[in-house]
Amino acid sequence: MKAIELTAEQKKEIERRRKGTLDRRVYQRLTAVLAVGAGKTREEVAELLGVGLTQLSEWLRIYRNEGLDALGEIHNKGDPGKLTPQQIEQFKAKVSTGCFRNSDQIRDWIQSTFAVSYSSSGVKDLLKRIGVSYHKVSGFLWKADPDKQRAFVKRMMRHKREAKRPGAPRTRRYYVDACHPVWGLDLVFCCWLLVGQRLLVGMGSGRKRLNILGAYCPDDHEYIDYRLTRDNINGEQFVNFLRLLRSMHPETERFILYVDGARYYNSPVVKEWLKRHPEFHLSQIPAYSPNVNLIERMWKFMRAKALSRWHKTFEDMQAAVSQELDHLDNYRDELRTLMIERFHIIAKEDIPVEYREVA
Repeated sequence: MKAIELTAEQKKEIERRRKGTLDRRVYQRLTAVLAVGAGKTREEVAELLGVGLTQLSEWLRIYRNEGLDALGEIHNKGDPGKLTPQQIEQFKAKVSTGCFRNSDQIRDWIQSTFAVSYSSSGVKDLLKRIGVSYHKVSGFLWKADPDKQRAFVKRMMRHKREAKRPGAPRTRRYYVDACHPVWGLDLVFCCWLLVGQRLLVGMGSGRKRLNILGAYCPDDHEYIDYRLTRDNINGEQFVNFLRLLRSMHPETERFILYVDGARYYNSPVVKEWLKRHPEFHLSQIPAYSPNVNLIERMWKFMRAKALSRWHKTFEDMQAAVSQELDHLDNYRDELRTLMIERFHIIAKEDIPVEYREVA
């Protein structure tokens, strides 16, 4: 059989096509030509690629007689499947509605709609072939108003600019919110296990909870909180928290606190205290908008670190929470990228019509 001799340009072109192909069969063919052209024996190349000498010889013959383009043509495209192109498009449109939770539901729908039967493995091959994969749905708070969320972000950015102007009062900005870890009820989680294994985790009664009122400053990454084990968070406790902020930063001339719609922010005791301390300004976050309340990310971070394991007692859970929140410096790099004022706000046109109508 004639030898394969490749010029530098031919090697370069074959290598370019080999890197660009997604078809394993084409990749094998191009690799075979390169390897034989580099001086390897046909036996060595056949063993390397896991093919027979007859198959290898056929590839080399196609390259010598018909060229590189012909070598890359795959005439056997595989089984075209049982569904017509029109049926495939109808099926994909149905899939896009998110109505199928498992492959058995898909098999039943195809059978009832097109009178076509698929095996369990066959329907999975179909899904892969037409570009359908398994995804987790993306939840969103449909009562939230994207316009109000954008207005809040615009207001926040104005506060940020004003605080940096020459001669502006010394200002500190905080995102404020409450978190209520419940002993034993935040423990259920998903994890990888051995086939057939069952992992039991203890759960408490749900009657003991830790109340945390926290504040996060995005400008210098300061975190402050007020923790209660017996009392609930109310107007009096919020005033105590404001006193704590003022005592920690006596030089500050203006405090801007971004808060949600909790009732205690508008309680009489809070309103009275704010009248006597005009340096404190509460800026309300729109309803149903935890996505623009930065400290919500801190609560999620804390839960992942402290509450994803079993705690024998409420005190153990409390200690685990303190271990994380009191040592946030250990996660400085992680939090510096997590706790930034960049918020995802869903576009109105992306909200499904049925939710727009209800809202």
